[in-house]
Amino acid sequence: MLNQLLWLLLSGYLNLGLAVGLTCGALLLLRPLLKRVLSPRQRLLLWMTAWLSAYVPQWYQILSWPHVLPVTFRDLITPRTMENLSFDRVPAYFPDCQGEQQINLALPGGAYLPVTLEPWMVTLAGAVLLGGVVLLTLYFSRRSEGIKAQASQGRLLDWDGPELKPFYGLKPAGDYVLVRLCKGLPTSFVYQKAEKLDGIKYNMIYLQEELPPERMGMVLRHELNHLKRNHTWMKGIITCGLVLHWWNPLIWLAYKYTCLDLEMDCDRFTLEQLSPQNCREYAKTLVELGAGRQLWDVPLAFGESDGAVRVKALLAWRPRSIPFRVLQWAAFVLVLLFFLGGPWRAVLPQDVELDLEGNFGSTAAFVQQDQQLQHERGTFPEDVTIQEGWRRIAENGTVYQTYRLSDGRWGESTWLRIGGHPWYCADWSWTSGPPDPAQYQFCYPAA
Repeated sequence: MLNQLLWLLLSGYLNLGLAVGLTCGALLLLRPLLKRVLSPRQRLLLWMTAWLSAYVPQWYQILSWPHVLPVTFRDLITPRTMENLSFDRVPAYFPDCQGEQQINLALPGGAYLPVTLEPWMVTLAGAVLLGGVVLLTLYFSRRSEGIKAQASQGRLLDWDGPELKPFYGLKPAGDYVLVRLCKGLPTSFVYQKAEKLDGIKYNMIYLQEELPPERMGMVLRHELNHLKRNHTWMKGIITCGLVLHWWNPLIWLAYKYTCLDLEMDCDRFTLEQLSPQNCREYAKTLVELGAGRQLWDVPLAFGESDGAVRVKALLAWRPRSIPFRVLQWAAFVLVLLFFLGGPWRAVLPQDVELDLEGNFGSTAAFVQQDQQLQHERGTFPEDVTIQEGWRRIAENGTVYQTYRLSDGRWGESTWLRIGGHPWYCADWSWTSGPPDPAQYQFCYPAA
């Protein structure tokens, strides 16, 4: 029982990680096109729809409801959906059913791979995945606390002082923000709720003391804009997603490029506030300071890696006209709709076959039970028997059995299984003739 519960939780976790990883992979493949068509802010919104789904199945479920386009990305990557956890729109590459020894590993496109699942495999996989989450959490926490401890030794600046007063109007309304000037920092960065002073937790901006005054002003403006654009909580969300799904290499790549789009969005927002002359100064500042190593923990830093990419984007930036922005948002909505909407209660036919075999023993035993049931219901007399049978499995898992009877008539029984309940015959209907071979497969008697 404990092993079945562990498998139920583990399969749901793996399914979500694989689905989000495939979404991130598609965004990475489309990135060359999206960079030309969409703004950094719009690309960031696309990233966040994937990242929020990484550890909130309900969010994945909600985003699968609006099915506007005829075919969506989620349609393409969902061979079947989960069942026992009530997330019937979340892909189920691993089945969430009871953790039996024989399972079908589903692949995008409808292919499948029969796998024998032993109890020790479930325990080992759970230990490895949980161990990775714990170790990465400890690593990020230690790195985070270390850089905060170093930065908290810096000198606290006064917003009414000469260094900060010109930038007071940029401070996000209602936010508690403080600035420290620190020696020896690898880069300047912003940290959400980093220090508690007088019972209040403050968002902290840590600036390198070695910066020249003109450069310090540009960096401070950049870090304040991170707060105004809500990048701090976005960075926290994607970091949690990375820790949770550390085993998926596509998640690591998505983390890298989401961080880059965070910085490019902040760069774009900052440029819109500057004069042409100051835009050139901002680009020079980025050239000088943007070649540092990337901080993979929580802070949002001015000196992130990929400085060359950001400088190139800065040089190519031009103010856009209103018609261009309207077309850009229309393109964004179209791309977003492609990544929304998915199938509901999709099943893998081979799972149904496996389930029928597990419940009835064989196709012949299933047909004989169906025949006996119809005799008891009075559908046809006891001297009339089933001579041959054809099977169709619908997308929702309903089984349609079409039979040729010994008196020459054709009829069809409908079998359902809802949730974990047993199979039951819901209906019998008479048909005019043999079934369509394109939809039905011959199943009885066995060849």
